[in-house]
Amino acid sequence: MIKSLWQERRRRKAAQASLEEMTARAARLGITPDRVLEEYRRIAFANLSHIVEWDAGKMTIKAGDKLDPEDVAAIAEIVQSAAKDGKPYRVKLYDKRAALDAIARYLGMVPLAAAQTEDLTPNAEEDPREALIREMDRLAAKENSRSRRASP
Repeated sequence: MIKSLWQERRRRKAAQASLEEMTARAARLGITPDRVLEEYRRIAFANLSHIVEWDAGKMTIKAGDKLDPEDVAAIAEIVQSAAKDGKPYRVKLYDKRAALDAIARYLGMVPLAAAQTEDLTPNAEEDPREALIREMDRLAAKENSRSRRASP
């Protein structure tokens, strides 16, 4: 009994030290919940028509001074064609659905049960890093939900 109490106390101290270290690191880097939520907002509500224009079947990226930093933050990649003109072949934005899901979970708009039933296995085309980020977001939302229920 005494040994298990001691082990539990040791685990709590380690968890508290880890939390304090994470909090200090986030403060040093200027990472706040509001800033993270703002980045998710940029991705979730980006509009491709604010980034590119289509004329006569050709896609062109708008000039840099016409691009809003809000929309630029949502660009995952720009692939240029192999042709001599170097025009963009594809503009890929970050996953809007994942960003919207993360926002909804953070704001408590999605019940915990619904968030847990989400398909957790990455498909063959998904980047493993994206799958890891998605899983971390799910776990963070789960922990957020627990801490909100525990606080008075």
